[in-house]
Amino acid sequence: MGEEKLLPSYEKDLDILIERYEKAEQKYRCLYDNSPDLYRTIDISGKIIECNQTYATSLGYTKEEVMGHSIFEYVAENSIIDLHSSFQTWRDTGHVVSREIWMKRKDGSAFPTLLSATNLYDKDGKIIGSNTTIRDITELYNARKEAEEHKKERLSAISDLSSRISHDFRNPISLIKNSVEMMKMKKDLLDKQTIEHLNRIERATARIVHQVDEVLDYVSPKTLQLENHSLNEILNNTLSKINLGDIMINLPEKDIMIVCDGQKLEIVFSNLILNAIQVMDGIGSIRIRTAEQGEKVKVEVEDTGPGIPKSLLPKIFDPLFTTRQVGTGLGLVSCKSIVERHGGTIDVETHIGKGTTFIIILPKILKK
Repeated sequence: MGEEKLLPSYEKDLDILIERYEKAEQKYRCLYDNSPDLYRTIDISGKIIECNQTYATSLGYTKEEVMGHSIFEYVAENSIIDLHSSFQTWRDTGHVVSREIWMKRKDGSAFPTLLSATNLYDKDGKIIGSNTTIRDITELYNARKEAEEHKKERLSAISDLSSRISHDFRNPISLIKNSVEMMKMKKDLLDKQTIEHLNRIERATARIVHQVDEVLDYVSPKTLQLENHSLNEILNNTLSKINLGDIMINLPEKDIMIVCDGQKLEIVFSNLILNAIQVMDGIGSIRIRTAEQGEKVKVEVEDTGPGIPKSLLPKIFDPLFTTRQVGTGLGLVSCKSIVERHGGTIDVETHIGKGTTFIIILPKILKK
């Protein structure tokens, strides 16, 4: 008799639990479908087994049209390789974080997104697919594009101004340089102090020319003059124009041939070496290493300076950023620009109190 009286109570509790579960599921479904982000769930092979309404609507389909189809049907052509890479990363690591992928709508138009994915497990802990969040970043992309257009306009104006200033500078600087050279030809008639003054004038005019050229090359880069070059020859040419003082420098023994603009790479190495000399206050050593990596070349420029503070690392390649009282703040920016125009990359490793290494990766042959 007691058990019969308890049954209605159990049934009532069960009904309450079911009602709560249904409400929670309804709430989750509402949030899922109406989220501003695009959600989809895929199986191991990349087929879509679930998506929210935002995903379908954003792509111009109904949910029914999307279900069962491969994720690769909804990616823009320029992002197919990126999506394959992201898919493989998820398979290898179990997650993907903020990969930029261009999605393709039903009408063929495309829009930029950030894609993130995590593993989906069954009740036994076996991976059965992934849950993917895709955020439409069209507004951010348009804002970035607009900012880049403004930057181009500013650079164009700076380029015009720099060209005029450069033209006005070159004539008097050339006159000064020629006059100094002519005076130094008569060094037998000059005392030691006068010769030192002439050397200072010569170095000062060389610095002005270098800084003007640096600004011009940044705002209005010239076409690369690609030829077959010896890396060691480029390094030796660079060092012949630099006063090393008491700095010890170690060059690579093995030479490597590379197709590049030799004068531009001299600018890169010159900036890196001069920066190293300045941060070491003229005392220390610089080691330059080169190595072949298949179709690429790795160049490392290592100094024994104080290292770069962690707070400054994100800024070192920013235009006009400098911690020195002299200079244009375009040295490392020019290095990055020249290296990237050669199809390469430049990175930095630093240890406080031990030194800094700039790592350059360049293709042996620049593919057009």
